[in-house]
Amino acid sequence: MPLEKVAPGSVLELESEPGGRVVVNGTNCTLRVGKNVRLDAAVLIYKEAANAVIEIGDDCVIDGIIRIVRGDGGVIRIGAQTTFNQVGVSMHEAGTITFGRDCMLSTDIHMDVSDMHPIFDRSTGERLNPAQDITLGDHVWLSTRVLVLKGARIGSGTIVGAGSMVSGALPQNVLAVGSPARVVRENVVWTRTMDGQPDLHPPPA
Repeated sequence: MPLEKVAPGSVLELESEPGGRVVVNGTNCTLRVGKNVRLDAAVLIYKEAANAVIEIGDDCVIDGIIRIVRGDGGVIRIGAQTTFNQVGVSMHEAGTITFGRDCMLSTDIHMDVSDMHPIFDRSTGERLNPAQDITLGDHVWLSTRVLVLKGARIGSGTIVGAGSMVSGALPQNVLAVGSPARVVRENVVWTRTMDGQPDLHPPPA
């Protein structure tokens, strides 16, 4: 098991053995991994983080990097049956990133609740760019090279096209493309396999 370091006071609740690096340097942090998970991603919680929680649901396939860099109380939750293929999930200050069930994320995807560096109003000293949570509903598909910015909210069943940037809210069951991503088609459904049968009558929102 590639557990390089686990700081005192941190908790590992592992129902599957990680295949990637696991380094927990933060104070009183928790890593929960469900059943039948293939966790090939590097999971890194830096020493500047405290009380952070990373939860990965059952039957996930996770590759890439998941890291909480700093802040008190950051949370990353990944719903069951979700798959990552070279995805970067970062948290440079405390916030919450939530993925629903059965999400599918392609390669070279990045997201962070923070701009990584603060910006202030020169006259008042007010911070202009605080962290904002990111939320993906169930069965969301993010294509190659999608960038998800702080504050993004993506509705269940939605597809985001390759090379797009999500900076705000996208509704359920739409196809969105562009930078920033805009809805180009509504009332869509998608399947993981070419011969899959779509659920044309999903449960109400």
